Amino acid sequence: MNLQQLIKERRSIASYQDKQVSIELIKDLLDIAIWVPNHKITEPWRFVFIQGDAKKKLAEINKQITLSISNVETDDALKIIGNNAYKKIMEIPFIFFVINRLHPQEKLREEDYAATSCVIQNFNLLAWEQGLSAFWKSGKLAFCEETAELIGLQENERIVGQIQVGYPAKSQSPIPRESAKERITIIN
Repeated sequence: MNLQQLIKERRSIASYQDKQVSIELIKDLLDIAIWVPNHKITEPWRFVFIQGDAKKKLAEINKQITLSISNVETDDALKIIGNNAYKKIMEIPFIFFVINRLHPQEKLREEDYAATSCVIQNFNLLAWEQGLSAFWKSGKLAFCEETAELIGLQENERIVGQIQVGYPAKSQSPIPRESAKERITIIN
């Protein structure tokens, strides 16, 4: 698969096969993904893999968040919603967080965030090339106090994304994009 095809065909598919994802493969892909433009080579990223009991704790956090925002009032319905939220996390083959150290200089802080985002995009492309779907999540679960505590987030860090990885259980066609040519302004 060439790079153009890879960029256009990559999808974020959250429906996974019941197939384990190798931790070594994830490590290898991250080792390649970090080769991004990074001003001053600050390399501000770190990665937290969620497995075993930590995954159960994350699933419980997801359950509590889901229940807290639910409009359902019956006990039976709440139980179903909570169990589904828990199960949703437990069925993800591999989960990790991408964390960005906050540089004291605002200019570098923003450049570091952009570079870390590029790491995630590189990872997603590399994963797709290996037949994996990587889903970059940035919802409430990735940004709550309980998750921060679980992953050991420091005061001088922020989460850039929760990455869910697995072998896709379905295919998905690319959604057409408006051509970049339609969004170009030329100033003479």
